[in-house]
Amino acid sequence: MRKIILSIITVFVYPQFYGQTVAALYDQKEYEALIKLEDKADALTGEELYQVGFAFFQLENDDKAISFYDKAIAKGFDNALTHFYKGVALTFLRKYPEALIEVDMALKKEPNNQEYMNQKGLIYKYQGKEDKALDYFEEATRFPNTFGEPYFWVAYIYHGKQDYEKALKLYYVAAQKVPKQNTYYVNTLLFIGQLEYTFTQNYQKSAKAYAEAIALKPKDYNNYPKLIKAYNAAKEYAKADAVFDLLKAAYKNNELPKEFTKYKTVAIDEYEWNKQRLLVYKSLEDPKEALDVSYTINLLNPNGDKVLRKFTVEKTIQIANGNRHVFCEVQEESHLTYPYGWKTDTIPLEDIKKAITQVLEGSLQKTATEK
Repeated sequence: MRKIILSIITVFVYPQFYGQTVAALYDQKEYEALIKLEDKADALTGEELYQVGFAFFQLENDDKAISFYDKAIAKGFDNALTHFYKGVALTFLRKYPEALIEVDMALKKEPNNQEYMNQKGLIYKYQGKEDKALDYFEEATRFPNTFGEPYFWVAYIYHGKQDYEKALKLYYVAAQKVPKQNTYYVNTLLFIGQLEYTFTQNYQKSAKAYAEAIALKPKDYNNYPKLIKAYNAAKEYAKADAVFDLLKAAYKNNELPKEFTKYKTVAIDEYEWNKQRLLVYKSLEDPKEALDVSYTINLLNPNGDKVLRKFTVEKTIQIANGNRHVFCEVQEESHLTYPYGWKTDTIPLEDIKKAITQVLEGSLQKTATEK
């Protein structure tokens, strides 16, 4: 008798309680808990099926997500959002024709939705149809700006077309239109920093963009060398040193990515001499012993794919002239020392570049050679 009573209670109480539970889990983003309701699908409403589908989507199970979106639509939850997320899931599965059908259905229901039109552009972009994608991204920018992202993609495609002047102008538009909480806002800043550095050579503007990007994502350490190089190119050496010190502190705390810890150096400057590029690297570890390297400078070939000459700044045993660090060159079978050094541990970047110029122009000759 108790089992019969409990069954009756379950029949009458379960639907209302269960519906509240699904909504609460969805609102609280408890996606792992939501997908456990999969075997209760027949008892769920159309909206609840959509919510379980969205949980699968967030957990990157796109096939399951699509299955639940279909169930939601079959139960009458046939709205723009369901078709949109089904289209996004199909996009991730690279089922582009089916994805377009769903996104078009979403747009038919909400014709001025900027995010939906942006997704249509992305579907074409993922297929390598850049010009077609550009048409839809540009169309999305003419919609009420509720999303912002298509402004980034328009600039990005012109960037890929190597129309750098137009791309830079459009990235600045994107910086005004893309919400700061959107990932593509930081991407916009990084591309502004890149183009201001390489195309316009306006290093102050480059540094400003990189600095803002880092302020928004301070743990993305791969962007720090970009800011350091921009500051050094702008001759704002103290600011460059301050950023390097932040990287050095992160290195000591084991926070840096593997590429930093593998080589233990940071690219801090790049410039040209006689149409050849030089890259300057600074060690993340303080030189302690004789021959420890604090700076490495590579002279590249005209194609930029091979090191022609390698220079270093090395710690030395303090000698009569009082130098604590000397300027050297490393060759395949020899190690050259030049009569150029520093009496303190503070080594100005401009001094290093001066020494390199003198060597390359032939006015600074080696004083010692070691095999």
